Amino acid sequence: MTSQWSDLAVARLLDDASCPSCGVDALQNRRCRDCGVDLNGKIGLELWTASREAATALLARQSVLERVPRVLAEPSAASATEPSPASAALVAPAAASPAVADPRSSVTVQSVLAVAGAGLFAISAIVFTFFNPDLSDRVLRSVIVGVITLLFLGGAWLLARRRLQFSAEAVGALGMLFVALDVYALSELTPSGFSPWVVTAVGTLASGSVMVALSRVARIRTWLWISLLGLSVVPSMLGYAGGTVLSAVIGHLGTAFVAFALVALVRATARRFDGGLRAEQVTLTVVQVVAVAIVLAQARLIEAGSTTGYWLGICAVLAAIAVLAGLATRNLARGLWSFVAGAAGVAAFTGLPFALDLGAYGADHWYFAFSAVAGAAGLIVLGALAPTPATIERRRYTGGAFGMAVVSVLATVLVALMIGAAKVLGSVSGSDLVSSVIDTGGVLAVVLGLAAGAFGFGAFAAITLHRDIAQAHRANGVAALAIWLASLAGLVLVCTPGLLPWAQIGIALGLAVSTSAALILVPSLRAASLRLRLPLIVAAHLAVLLAGIISWTDDRLAAWAGIAVVTAIIALARTVPAGTRFLHVAVGYAYALVVVATALGQLGMGAIALMCLTTSIGLIGAIVATALPQVKPAAWYSILVVTSVPFVIGVIQVVFERSGWTALSTGIMFLLAMTLLVSRRLGLGILLRAIAAGLLIPSLAVVVVCLGAEVLRGSASPLTLPVIAAIVALALPSTGVIRSALLRRGVGERGATVARIAIEASAMLTGAIAVGLALIRVAAGLPTTFLVLIILALGAAATSFWAKRRYGWWTAAACLTGALWCVWALAGISLLEPYLLPPSLAAATIGLLLTARGAQGVPLYTCGLLVAIVPTLVVLAVSEAGEIGGAAWRGYGLVAAAWALLGLGLLLHRGTSPRADRLRTLCKPTYGVAIVAGAAGAIQGVRFGVGADIVATGAIPLVVLCLGIGLAGAVPAAVAAGAILSHAAVPHAARSRWSSFGRLCARWLYAPATLYVGLATWTAIERDWFTIWLMWSLMVTYLAAMVLIAVRMRNGRTSLPPVWLLFTLAFVTAIVAWSPRDLRVEWFSLPLGLFLLLAGVAAIRGRQSDTADIKRGTLGSWPARWHGSWPLLAPGLGVMFLASILATFTDPQTWRAILVIAIALVAILVGSSLKLAAPFLLGIFVLPIENIFVFVVQIGRGIESVPWWITLAVVGAVLLIIAVTYERRAGHDNSIAARLRDLA
Repeated sequence: MTSQWSDLAVARLLDDASCPSCGVDALQNRRCRDCGVDLNGKIGLELWTASREAATALLARQSVLERVPRVLAEPSAASATEPSPASAALVAPAAASPAVADPRSSVTVQSVLAVAGAGLFAISAIVFTFFNPDLSDRVLRSVIVGVITLLFLGGAWLLARRRLQFSAEAVGALGMLFVALDVYALSELTPSGFSPWVVTAVGTLASGSVMVALSRVARIRTWLWISLLGLSVVPSMLGYAGGTVLSAVIGHLGTAFVAFALVALVRATARRFDGGLRAEQVTLTVVQVVAVAIVLAQARLIEAGSTTGYWLGICAVLAAIAVLAGLATRNLARGLWSFVAGAAGVAAFTGLPFALDLGAYGADHWYFAFSAVAGAAGLIVLGALAPTPATIERRRYTGGAFGMAVVSVLATVLVALMIGAAKVLGSVSGSDLVSSVIDTGGVLAVVLGLAAGAFGFGAFAAITLHRDIAQAHRANGVAALAIWLASLAGLVLVCTPGLLPWAQIGIALGLAVSTSAALILVPSLRAASLRLRLPLIVAAHLAVLLAGIISWTDDRLAAWAGIAVVTAIIALARTVPAGTRFLHVAVGYAYALVVVATALGQLGMGAIALMCLTTSIGLIGAIVATALPQVKPAAWYSILVVTSVPFVIGVIQVVFERSGWTALSTGIMFLLAMTLLVSRRLGLGILLRAIAAGLLIPSLAVVVVCLGAEVLRGSASPLTLPVIAAIVALALPSTGVIRSALLRRGVGERGATVARIAIEASAMLTGAIAVGLALIRVAAGLPTTFLVLIILALGAAATSFWAKRRYGWWTAAACLTGALWCVWALAGISLLEPYLLPPSLAAATIGLLLTARGAQGVPLYTCGLLVAIVPTLVVLAVSEAGEIGGAAWRGYGLVAAAWALLGLGLLLHRGTSPRADRLRTLCKPTYGVAIVAGAAGAIQGVRFGVGADIVATGAIPLVVLCLGIGLAGAVPAAVAAGAILSHAAVPHAARSRWSSFGRLCARWLYAPATLYVGLATWTAIERDWFTIWLMWSLMVTYLAAMVLIAVRMRNGRTSLPPVWLLFTLAFVTAIVAWSPRDLRVEWFSLPLGLFLLLAGVAAIRGRQSDTADIKRGTLGSWPARWHGSWPLLAPGLGVMFLASILATFTDPQTWRAILVIAIALVAILVGSSLKLAAPFLLGIFVLPIENIFVFVVQIGRGIESVPWWITLAVVGAVLLIIAVTYERRAGHDNSIAARLRDLA
């Protein structure tokens, strides 16, 4: 039990922000700005020490109070007549003062009710006024609104006088809403030819001023807050009255300045309200921000007589925003306004060059230079040289200025990137795209702009570093940006139109080599930070890349330029750390191979020969690099990776065309793989040796295929595929010999073992590919496939016999099974079961025999049963519509199999001998497969429902047949689940394991049976009352079972499925039953929500029975181990509310809207009386949502206005009366958060 008054007292005693004398949050430097108390010195320390001691004493008292025992029995007569002295001492003070129950929770809840009640009452008044078809007179409507305004304002005044502050604020806010409606009504009476905005502005100014004065007298903050908001937008109204964009911009600027001035008024008024009026200041700051945002959005649309005037106007607006932001740094959001001041000031500088109207002289491209110059000048002047007020945060200010300077050069950078992209694309396509984008003068303007930006940012960095050495990190960042711009300028210079390709290549390579030399040889650059060196390194690399791209515009340049590019790459490698130079080796080697391929192409060689010879040269280089120990491992890896690319391309090419050239390159690859396998080179790891070993057999297979295609005229598949199978069959038993040879050569034990495994895996993969090709290739066919499988089976058996590899028997069995399938296919058998059942049942039988002999046969037994059942289930689910009479035989057979497996499980459970104990371990998988086979009933029911299988039902409804077949599959599944869960179904040796794992999945064993019934029935829905009500009954059955599970979970664990699963099935059933649209949605949503609510209520009522369970609740345990009304009651209430609210929009009905409001009212009253948060807050939330939906669908289209406003008025009046009554009894509280925290 908690004591709220002691908590408040402790919080007040330890509050170091509020004055201990007057209680106002006005302490500054230990002095109160409100009452003048000075807490500095010894007296303040003494007061703080006394406060802490008092707080400690209260906490100790609360701790003792919580340990006081509570006696629930009635006191005896003796104790009643003869109280002890201690009890008498406690009773006497209590009798001296009236007993007042702690009303805090009730007060807090009812204070929120005041808002809801007043809101509903106001909406009812609006509906009565504006949506009443009998009230069309504008004057009468205005009079009614005015009377309502006076009633609300007067009511707020009276409530404030009676110190019902929260209710006064709520009613006062509604009164201000009607003041706004009065102003709107006044604007409707504006004479023709006169702007309504002027009348609105005058009315807002007058009413806002009056209400500000009244708010100071009545101390109603909502009046002050809304009045300040209205006064701040008066200049915007006058601006819109001007009728031009310029006047609107000026008006919004005026709003920003007025809001700034009103902040000072708020500070002066704060003492009257015993606080800092933080919300009002935040609101006015938001108004300033929004006004500035609108000004920025509208500034580009202002009217002007010339381009110069237009841009000067924009610059003036930006300057005004900068001034406003500088002034606003005195108030809230100093950082934001400091940033805006810097950004707007530099933006004003940046806009000045556009006032020159260079477009009139045909010099538009020089904007790229001048804008960058102006941005750099603004950055230097405002960001580095000009003094700033003390209230401005210098870091944010310079950040805004720097950001806008970056924006000023951004267009130039984008154009530079466009020039580079045009140069690259033009070089690829063989056209001069740069000239079509921009001329030589434009390129020079871009270069000058980039140079100017680099100079400006560099100067700013130098000045910043000179003023404050602590800003070195930021200065280095700006300097790095300057170097980036300078580097980009150099790259753009290379793309200048008019230069010959050789000149462009020379300039690019010269820049790259000179930059690399400077980075290597100049000590200051070599010692500079990476941030400063990175732009130069990247620029040098891009220059080499650009030179290489340009060189390919002419094949005659490619050869000598390629040599120069490779040389430049060597220079570039010295600019990066030694650990990353292998990338340059890879790029250089790859580029060299490309140059070689280009040279071979100029000699007139074909594509396949060119590719294979290039690959061969690369492979020979890789072999040489492998043999040379001087080549470092990283560079060697790069060569191997580069060489593998053309080899992979050649292997892929084998799929489309085979020749002797491919056999040549693949043979050399075989030599490289063999070299890597037997080599002991430094850096040759286990992974690389495994890859090399894995390439041996595939390489030989590719050589055989290519030689066969080269030698034989027709298709060589009937010959080459058996040869490949023979290679695989010979390689698999030989892996042990290969491993021994590697060990004798000095390869480590682990490396030799991994190489053996890689050879075996690649051989198996090659054999599988051979089988696949035998099936795909028309020339091979089933006879060749049969031969390949027999050869592979012999090799696998030999592997198990000589190499002692156990997987060989499994592989041989699979190959022999495939060979059997080839025989069935040659015989013309097309049904699935002859292919599936013999191997699967044989596997299950072998597993059963192994288990009976004491071996581990359970996995084989389980896999055999699953393979026999699951594919047949899939075929049943995806097969097309059948014929009458024999269409459903597969489904009936699977249902019968479920019952047969159930009987087999019961049979295996019998007996007491040791062999029976071993066979009893097969019960659980047998029951599990029986559950899986029971899905056939659901699938067959779906097929009957959708018409995939036609059955003559006669007078029996289709839904009954589907329900029956679903139950036929669900019953064995349920019985099997029960058998698994029974204690006798688990052997004694496995009970400990089942106790941990079984509890996790036990609740899901009944889930399939539960799902089967609904799944079989859902598709049988049709527009028939018997079918609909049967489906509705099934939904209710699911829901009743859900509540039963919730009740059982309240008393302990249960093996039934989780509650959410039952609810999901009921929900889907409800959707299916509702789909004919013969019943309204409430027939389904209300039972769904009500039963879900009952499940939560059952958990709440049984909470004390599981208080010892300290585990946290999960989705599967809901509602058990969950506490509080939100997780237990909110789901049910949400389901009840949501469907009707959505239906209000799609199918508006008066009774539905009234029903939602009535349920919300009941939820609010129940939540407030029982201290339950979920019903209370959901009811409060539903009230405005339902009203919004009603207004969206327009009252009168489906919802009558008279019953609606009467309902709202009655409900609002009830809530308002209850709220005011409770607040009169209890007093007032501090905040809405405090008013709701007592709810559970």
